[in-house]
Order: sequence, then structure tokens, then C-alpha cells
Amino acid sequence: MMRKILYILAIASLAVSCTVKVGDSEGMFPDYSDVTIPCNIAPLNFRVGGAGRINVTVQGKAGEYRFKGRRGLVRFPVRRWHSMLDAEKGGEVQVKVDAGQAGNLSFSWIISADSIDRYLSYRLIEPAYEVWSRIQIEQRDMESFRSVLLGDNRSAGQSCMNCHVTNRAGTSFMHLRGAKGGTILNRGGKLYKLNTKTDRTGGGVYGDISADGRWGVFTTADITFAIHGRRDLRMEVYDKRSDLMVMDFDNLTVTDNTSVSGSEYQETFPCFSADGRTIFFCRAVHREQPDSIPEMHYDIAVVSFDPETGRIGDKAITIVPADDRLSFSHLKASPDGHWLMATVAGYGTFPVWHKESDLWLIDLRTKSVNPLPEVNAYGADTYHSWSSNSRWVVFASKRDDLVYGRPYIAYIGEDGKTGKPFLLPQSDPDKYRTMLKSFNAPEVYQVPEDYNARDIAAFYNRVESEQVKYSEK
Repeated sequence: MMRKILYILAIASLAVSCTVKVGDSEGMFPDYSDVTIPCNIAPLNFRVGGAGRINVTVQGKAGEYRFKGRRGLVRFPVRRWHSMLDAEKGGEVQVKVDAGQAGNLSFSWIISADSIDRYLSYRLIEPAYEVWSRIQIEQRDMESFRSVLLGDNRSAGQSCMNCHVTNRAGTSFMHLRGAKGGTILNRGGKLYKLNTKTDRTGGGVYGDISADGRWGVFTTADITFAIHGRRDLRMEVYDKRSDLMVMDFDNLTVTDNTSVSGSEYQETFPCFSADGRTIFFCRAVHREQPDSIPEMHYDIAVVSFDPETGRIGDKAITIVPADDRLSFSHLKASPDGHWLMATVAGYGTFPVWHKESDLWLIDLRTKSVNPLPEVNAYGADTYHSWSSNSRWVVFASKRDDLVYGRPYIAYIGEDGKTGKPFLLPQSDPDKYRTMLKSFNAPEVYQVPEDYNARDIAAFYNRVESEQVKYSEK
């Protein structure tokens, strides 16, 4: 019955996604019409195509606010913008845009009393598999337009620099590949460079950190790729094998269990539950690849975890099965324990290359599945991150041009109802049209990282990796 329900939801979701108009609203870019926004977000600067001088009037319960723009560009003064948000917090304001000969616009903003975590990191990378020699990891202050580079592979041997992971209780990590690579662990302001591969387990790849910052759970995967023969498909990234392991950040040890390793299944994209006592992950029956890639359909499974001892449970069970047209990836549990969000694609485990990829929301209390038609659009919607209050998600979407991934923000209510997604605001919104990089793997967190790209370069070039040890549990 669950398979039938999931199949119906998938068809409904894809049908809705293909009819959504994205990119601008009557000449406005980004489309900031009728959106729910955090009470602490940076100004929603926008451009109106073909306009010269622009007058913007925002009417709220606390007052009326007037702003001006020129040459088609509206840049709200940061202090006045935040004063307006503070005054109108928890309410709805009406926005009128007089763009002269370019026309008039009228829409509303709901200014949520729920703030979003202040800091966002993402990987800046060319959106093509042929070129990846320039990779940067940037941290953005979402209350302003300030940013800092956390990593730049030009000073780290031109090596691949993998996803930065949410800062949890002062713990975060990133993977550096190449001859001098390793996993850079930031623990309470101290950096470590680790070799996470042991004689019993592979090296860590995709991962998550427990809410208390003590534990990490990782995929250990042998990842490769294949090029499609069809013109409308670009490439496929897949795992030749993959298992799970848990790392103890206090003692720098790793452990596993036959319930999440071995040759029968391929396990990937693990994450901890809010209370740290469950590990959610994706798994599929192992198949010989690459010929069988379209047959790879990953279920959502769970296994218990004991945060006192670090022991993984002996039995894993499937909680949301895939179908012959569905495959789950990118699991992230909400910090309030209510929701599990996943990326859903037609098959496989690398949905960023799948135009049909969408985000789904699973209610962990009722086990109901919401395909989020208000959030998804045509073009890959992937890799999401929760704000610490569970009211906001930031995700990467290619909806604007089907090529470049960009960070979109969406509101998730306590009842699961969602707001229309909106682009992360920029000081100059034209940055999205002129910057030839994808914003990949966005992660949201409360406290800024206390290192920068120079520190990462020094660790890559001068620091030897510390070997983690395998521990029996």
C-alpha cells in the first residue's frame, strides 16, 4: 500500500513541478512576490527589467516605509530594512512597486517571527563535470551581505574540496582530497586533520553530526561516474559500494556494524535523529554497475544508536520504501524531531544531475509523506539544510536556468505547511546572472566558523594527517 501511495504522490509532484513558472515575476528578479521571510533576513534587493527610477512603498500595521531605486535596481538600506522587519515582525505587509514605464507591481510579504540561523555555508563550483579545478567554500552572513572564504582549493593542490557540514555544538568538518588531503575537523575552535580510513572501514564521505557534537555518522563509499549516451542527460555519479560507520570525535575512533555494512546492501546519506538515538539512511540492494544504475532505487531505513556507548544497533529496517520510479537521498532530520526531509529522484543516489529531483517531507509522527508541490519546481531541487528552530530550510535549486544551482529558502510551519521559496538575497541581485558558479550543498548554522581559507591551506600543505582507530562496540 505504501508503495502505491508513494507512486501516486510522485506523479502528482512531478505534474505540479512541470507547471510552475519560475525566474521572475512581471520583470522582477529575483521573484520576491508573496513570500514568507525570516524576521532577520538581509534586504530583498531586486531588479525590474526595463525600469529606470523605482519607488517602493511598504505598508504594514506599524507604519508605511518608502524606498527608492534607480536604473531598475532596488537596494534597501540595511539598517532601515531591519528596523522595518523588527516593527512588522509576525505580520503581513503590502508592497507596491512603481517602476514607471516598466509597470507597477503589487504583492505581499509575510514577515515571520521565526528567525533563521544567521550563517550559511555553501560550495562554489562550476556546474559541469569537465571543470572542477576552482572550488571554494564560502560562509555567508544571512543578516547582511558579508561573507568569508572557509576554503579555496587553489591553495590546496587544486584538489576536490567536499561538502562542509553544519556546525553542531562547535563541531564541523570538511573533506579535502588529493595527496595531502584528509578530513578537517573543527572541534571547539581547534582544527584537526584526520585520516578516517582504517584497516576495517573505508574513509568517510557524506556525513552528519549529532546535536551534541560528540558523534559523526559517515558513508564509506567507492564513488565513480559514467557519461550518458543521451543528449538530454549529462552524467551519473554512483557508488560501486558503500557502508556506514560512526566516528567518536572525543576519542577519534570509528566503529561499524554488520547491520549497516556488508555486500548485500549499499548504504548512504546517513543522518542522526534529533535525540541522537536513531540513524536514518538510504539503502538499496547491491547491483553490478554501471549497467544497472537505472535499477538502483534507494529506500529510507533506520537503525538504532546508543549515544552513551556509541554502539550501532544490530538490525536495520526500511521505513519508507522506494518504488521502481523513486529513489531517496540527502536525508536531514529536523531539530525538533518532527520531520525528515529527503531528495527524491527517478533512480540512483546523485540527484543534482536529475531534472526531476524534488524535496519531500516525511512526518515522523504520522509517517505521512508530503511531496511539497509549493516548494518544488522544474529543475533539480536538492540538498537541503534545516535551521535550528525547524522553521526554515535552505536548499540548492536549478529552477532558474536548469544549469546553475542557487540557494533558495522556504518556510516550514509546525503543521508542515510551506511558504513560497525565495532566493538568498544579494547586495546586487545580478550576481546570480553574472557569477558562473553553482551554490552547492548549502548548510545553515548559528555560530560562525572561526577559521578561514588560509588556515585550511596551511593544514593541507603542512600538517600530517592523524590516523583514527577502529573500535569494537
